[in-house]
Amino acid sequence: MTVAGRRDLTSYGYRKSRAAFLAANDICHLCGHPAADVIDHVRPVAAGADPRDQDNWAPAHGINRCPTCGRNCNGAKGANAQTPRLNTSRDWYA
Repeated sequence: MTVAGRRDLTSYGYRKSRAAFLAANDICHLCGHPAADVIDHVRPVAAGADPRDQDNWAPAHGINRCPTCGRNCNGAKGANAQTPRLNTSRDWYA
């Protein structure tokens, strides 16, 4: 199987899959709060991960900040860091 490139992140099929994933999973894996609006690739696409691999997807706050804690969780994480998925909510301290 050929690994998809970053250009595949804008394809219609990817956007449709991403929307369905977020509709079913809206709890941010970084802060544990609802209303996640972006897909975080836990293993970065830049490191060779296939952007279409839904096992590598996790919901996160990005475009819109978290309505509970106000963080841009995915932006604060950084592009190349691997962060464990949280199962519970936790408070963020600045």
